[in-house]
Order: sequence, then structure tokens, then C-alpha cells
Amino acid sequence: MNAQAPWYRHRWPWLLAIAPAVALVGGIFTFWLAATTADSMVVDDYYREGKAINQQLARDRQASALGLQATLSAPDGATIALAITSAHATDWPAQLTLRVIHATRAELDAAYLLRHVGGGTYRADGALPAGGHWLVQLEDPARTWRLVEPTVTRFDVPILLRAARP
Repeated sequence: MNAQAPWYRHRWPWLLAIAPAVALVGGIFTFWLAATTADSMVVDDYYREGKAINQQLARDRQASALGLQATLSAPDGATIALAITSAHATDWPAQLTLRVIHATRAELDAAYLLRHVGGGTYRADGALPAGGHWLVQLEDPARTWRLVEPTVTRFDVPILLRAARP
């Protein structure tokens, strides 16, 4: 009599079961990932967002027309310094808003209120982020112009802010 080994003693059923088992584990992981992470980049009102993009472009054109350019630095790590210049004579506002926006995580975004200390120089207390992928935006209180640097990865060197190019 020829005694045959039970099915689980053969290698072929196990080899054939590997692909469905991996797909099952991957599906469970994907479901867990989708259920536990936020969708902060999804926008519900596309029309409103489209209008906002047109307003941003108008602000960029205004900054270009004024010939604005700024240099942002953090000389001691606890103070933010900004020097802004213009191709035309202008009165600088008493304060400017600096926004540091993370590329993917909205909870890391920060806003700083820069105070004018004279001659186009602004200061604020606070520390800029250490690293990552950031968008840096400077705007006036009336939000008529803005200066942008879209890809900042480090803040330990001076950053040049210019009007975004359409």
C-alpha cells in the first residue's frame, strides 16, 4: 500500500496560497491607513478654489509691478528677520504676515506677524521649522500683493522671496 502524505505536507498548496495571503494583508493595511489618516489636501468647493487662484495670480502681478523682493533669515534661531526692497519708492506697512506652509501636513503650518523696525526691515520672535518641504509666503495686511518661495527645504540659509511666476 502506498501511503500518501496529507495535503498540508506538500509545498504546492502553500506556494499557491502566498499571493492571496499577501493581497489580504495588503488590503487590511490599506484599509487601516485610509481609516486613520486625514484627507487634508482634498477640497470640496472647486469653484471657490478656482476663484482664489485667480486672486493669487493678481497679487503676484501686483508684487511684480511694484518690483518687490525680500530676503528672509533666522540669524540666531529665535528671531526672524526680513529685509524687503522695492523698485519704486514705497511706504512700508507697519506689519507683514509670513506664512510657512508644509507641503503635505496642514497641522505643521505656521503664521508669523513681522513688525517693521525701519528701512524695509522687519522682525518677529519665533523659530522657523528645522527641515522638510515648505512653501513660504509673505503678504501685506491688505493682501494686495504676495511674495513666494515654493520649495524651501532648510531655513539655516537666507531665503529669497519673489513674486510667483504665472
